Amino acid sequence: MIKILPLLVLIMSCSAPKEVMDNSFSVIYKSEMGGAEKSGHLLIQDNEMYIQFIESLKLDETEYAKFLAVDFKKKNVLVLYQGQKNSGGYEIDIESLSKSKESIIVKKKETGPKKGEIATTVITAPYCIALIPKGDKIIIE
Repeated sequence: MIKILPLLVLIMSCSAPKEVMDNSFSVIYKSEMGGAEKSGHLLIQDNEMYIQFIESLKLDETEYAKFLAVDFKKKNVLVLYQGQKNSGGYEIDIESLSKSKESIIVKKKETGPKKGEIATTVITAPYCIALIPKGDKIIIE
């Protein structure tokens, strides 16, 4: 038994652990309207692309305060799109972030209207915008 223990410790230490990074992201904006037709994501890695993206949202000027300057040396901007939906009550968000050896793994959370719940009959396209740490590779789960 004692001889097996070091072998077991060695095997367990070789797997690539995920470091949970819950406090390393912040959602800066969410909306049910204005997202993309199809589900997906957009990773923004520089200020020029970020400015173009903000201008494409066609928001009221009072909303621009939420989009503070981003230090693209330390952070990226991640936009998650839920896709077009046929009613209200849908939402997309980031549940958690974790980091493996070479990747940042983003676990998204998608919700919709509960069964039997009354929802507005309008076409929506939910999305959320978040600041996440820089990483070589971003994986969305």
